[in-house]
Amino acid sequence: MHPAESIAIDEPEFPAQLRSIPSPPKRLWVRGALPPLAAVAIVGTRRPSSFGRGVARAAALGAVRAGLAVVSGLAAGIDTVAHESALAAGGLTFAVLGSGVDVPNPIENRNLVEEIVAAGGGLLAEMPPGTPPNRRQLVARDRIQSGLSLAVVICQCEISSGAMHTARFAVLQGRPLVVALPRDPARASGPCSGNLALADPAGCDPAILSAKGVAAEIVGARRPVADLVVHDSDELDAFWKRLQGA
Repeated sequence: MHPAESIAIDEPEFPAQLRSIPSPPKRLWVRGALPPLAAVAIVGTRRPSSFGRGVARAAALGAVRAGLAVVSGLAAGIDTVAHESALAAGGLTFAVLGSGVDVPNPIENRNLVEEIVAAGGGLLAEMPPGTPPNRRQLVARDRIQSGLSLAVVICQCEISSGAMHTARFAVLQGRPLVVALPRDPARASGPCSGNLALADPAGCDPAILSAKGVAAEIVGARRPVADLVVHDSDELDAFWKRLQGA
């Protein structure tokens, strides 16, 4: 097992893209490597349908082909598909944890963890080694996922999903928010209520994103909340090219 290293916010190795976000982590614990500047977050529900899995797979494969690393949260479902697909494409992937880097969750992904690190990626957390996961830390890590990334892709999620926190942080941090939808939203299978809310041309209730104060004003002013709604892998690939050319 690779040992965990600690990097403080005032050290040169600390990811520059995290320093400018609201409430940045003061310290990161890392197993393996830190993500490059050219990285994107791919997130979603723990209970995806075939639609969500397909989006996550296409998003990760396309990102790697475009020279981007993939950031996600190691959770079951969409996160796992994103990590596995990035590795299958020969790319780098990075898991941001709501626990210590030595106690990744779920336990079923212990082999995936080692594959991520062995391939040149890494595990990151703001909690010290030995810290078990809890809900507050899982939400807090979402701001790190978006903060490390040039853009955030919501593959499939419910309104109650933790991925909606990542969407909110993307908006507050000024990261492009990409949301996937079937071409006929009425035929959306599985948990897509979060996607539909984020892609609604009329916008969505800021309370859906647990936004308060200034956050509510920013989120509530967006029509829709998503910066881009995509329906297939071709649209995702075109976005990756534009992102890299920006």
